[in-house]
Amino acid sequence: MVRPLGTLAIKRSWRLDAPMLAMILNAVHDRHKGRVFVVEVGSGSGEGGLGLLDRFRDDGWSGLLIEPHPAQFTALETLHTESDRVAVLNLGISDIAANLPLHFLKPEALERNPKLARHRASIVRDRILVRGATADDLDSVEVPFIRLDAVLHELGIKAAQLLVVNAGGHEEQVLRSFDLAAVRPSAALVRAEPGTPSNDALVDVLEAAGLSVFRIGRWLAGLAPGLTVPLDELFTFFNRGIGQTEVEE
Repeated sequence: MVRPLGTLAIKRSWRLDAPMLAMILNAVHDRHKGRVFVVEVGSGSGEGGLGLLDRFRDDGWSGLLIEPHPAQFTALETLHTESDRVAVLNLGISDIAANLPLHFLKPEALERNPKLARHRASIVRDRILVRGATADDLDSVEVPFIRLDAVLHELGIKAAQLLVVNAGGHEEQVLRSFDLAAVRPSAALVRAEPGTPSNDALVDVLEAAGLSVFRIGRWLAGLAPGLTVPLDELFTFFNRGIGQTEVEE
């Protein structure tokens, strides 16, 4: 149930996205007393905006990080080479097992146009052909894709407190490759474009697993019942502590 809070609109609401995601991670940390295991599909180089690297380094979290792009995986593996709590895999996840082409931009195209997303990769070719890029700018590599339930079974992973999926438009297939409810995440963060059929399908999958779904920027946040952010954290963020005054922009 979503309760109304009045008609006051927050200006530049996107500025709240990062702290709200951080509050969700804090809530997962508190609920499990710091014993958090993460399954992340589409980890990139490991230094993304969610701040998971700090959680692994400073908060004692552990996890399985999966990245199909060879160059991104090399950076990810280097980042966690000395960790005994983080495992990394170089493969793709889908609802089928097959070798599929992974598309990405050539280095020279990135040098020519620094505004293009530098680490973007997808099996959906058209997602990489963003404005400023042409077919000649594309490169691809064949990558093995398998179901996530096969990976979890092989590694003996039965549960994860946090699931993160950022799969370049392939998120629905990732979620359909395993039994999300059986993994029992306290939170599932899934990258999704608003207003697309894929977005609606992802919401259906998350809700079918018993999660309440909210949108935070380009992420869908599926939250398990009972996951709470303490009011003192909310009030502190919004500068409502005793003696604090609101600063106007």
